[in-house]
Amino acid sequence: MKRLLSSVVLFALMALPLAAQEATDSLPSAEAVSRALGVSFGEALKQNVKRFPMGETIKMDLVLQGLNAYVNGTDTTLMPEAANEMVMHYFKAMTERQNELTKEESQAFLKENASKEDVHRTASGLQYQILSLGKGPKPTVEDTVVVHYKGMLVDGTVFDSSYQRGEPARFSPLQVIPGWTEGLCLLPEGSKARLVIPYTLAYGAQGAGRTIPPYATLIFDIELVQVIKGKPIPAAESAPVQASEQQTDEKE
Repeated sequence: MKRLLSSVVLFALMALPLAAQEATDSLPSAEAVSRALGVSFGEALKQNVKRFPMGETIKMDLVLQGLNAYVNGTDTTLMPEAANEMVMHYFKAMTERQNELTKEESQAFLKENASKEDVHRTASGLQYQILSLGKGPKPTVEDTVVVHYKGMLVDGTVFDSSYQRGEPARFSPLQVIPGWTEGLCLLPEGSKARLVIPYTLAYGAQGAGRTIPPYATLIFDIELVQVIKGKPIPAAESAPVQASEQQTDEKE
């Protein structure tokens, strides 16, 4: 048995250099990996810049110049600490500017929309337009509703749609944003309507994910398919309306 084990160990040791050589032969070259690292870093950089407010103002050629100069040590006038402080200051200012622009755009849209003859405005600021009036019961917060909807920003960008998913959402009116809760309870079953929801009744100063910016007014075209009276759906079974992670560029 000892002789057999020794033979196995000896064979394994003899095979190691061959296996190492085969592994080395299958490796890409250092040059290829270097280029691959550049592509990987570049993709991460592009995606991060897209997430920054006003990220489109960044000049990518100058980013690469700064990267090359720092890595090669040819420019030491700007150290990482100062660079980080500069970047944070810039994007903080850009965030504030973008928020102000969104507020102004939202207020202008709300003002224009409220001037339409068939648009109603509630005390909370919700605006709604009946597209087709149903004949069924109106829901309360103690009911469950089945709803088809399409959610948009004021520029027409679609951020969520049950129509695209091919099935309506089912939830309690209390499990969605306040503008939805109020709007749903105004509609009889079978109705179609457009809700225009100011940010104070939507996602507020925080926004939602990458698709709904802070202070955004939201537009929802909704169809109240069914009202199930007196059956508030458990939270674990609900499918509340929320911003999709995948943004589309669909326009009205």
